[in-house]
Amino acid sequence: MKKIDAIEKNLKGRLRKNISLKKYNTWKVGGNAEYFYEPYDLDDLIIFLKLVKNQHVTFLGNGSNVLIRDSGIKGFVVCLKNSLNNFYRGNDGIFTFEAGLSCMKIAQISANQSFSGLEFLCGIPGTLGGALRMNAGCYGENIWKSVDSVVLINRSGNLKNKRKEEFNIDYRNVDLDDGNFFVSASFNLKKNRLNDSSDKIKELLKNRRISQPTGLPSCGSVFKNPDNDSAGKILDSLGLKGYRIGGAYVSKKHANFIITEKSAKSGDVEELISFIKHKVLEEKKILLETEVKFIGIK
Repeated sequence: MKKIDAIEKNLKGRLRKNISLKKYNTWKVGGNAEYFYEPYDLDDLIIFLKLVKNQHVTFLGNGSNVLIRDSGIKGFVVCLKNSLNNFYRGNDGIFTFEAGLSCMKIAQISANQSFSGLEFLCGIPGTLGGALRMNAGCYGENIWKSVDSVVLINRSGNLKNKRKEEFNIDYRNVDLDDGNFFVSASFNLKKNRLNDSSDKIKELLKNRRISQPTGLPSCGSVFKNPDNDSAGKILDSLGLKGYRIGGAYVSKKHANFIITEKSAKSGDVEELISFIKHKVLEEKKILLETEVKFIGIK
């Protein structure tokens, strides 16, 4: 590997060593990144990837759909949360958003310009890149519904444009190999009446505050809903609300949310998830799948 100083002098972004990832994920747990890089912009990211070619690179957005293990992440962690946050409005309702923008911000931008189709994103705690990767959704909608095209970057720093039709898109999953990452997406949105979309966002956020444990450390929904069923209702029926392991516990407000306390370890969350899956399989004969991805050294 090239010396870090030699890599850093070619970058505008910030490259640091041995950085705690606790404040870079919504569960506030996990170990350190061996190297932590925040790109200045897309051009800076391209240069970085070419410099660290063949090294292990993990991309991180808002850290809302991942569980970072206590042992941390080897190699480079690229955090897009505070970069790649531009947007461009084209003709005929085409909006292009960069992958570091939060889903909430994207909902607000499109609503403020009186375009509809992305209001539901206000209920998703992550950034666009992660939302695209997992086909995030809520309120009966999913993010790929309005996608027109995307731009990918590979581990060598090469960009590629792809149309929506080139992907296999399923519930909470998009067929994408581990060597490619989303850097932007273009959406085809419909013009709306003034304030209609903003009013819809306000209503969705109101319902979210009523039904979900907002303001507490969680990743959002932990488990995918089984066919024709609700993961939260299944866990509730088994009396799992409030069940805890260490500093992690099942929300008393919504059973498909796991909350962490300040004392929590990533291992507490992983053990609790494993316990829940075993309990549901044993009692209901249903094998739950997680929405959250586990990253780091096991």
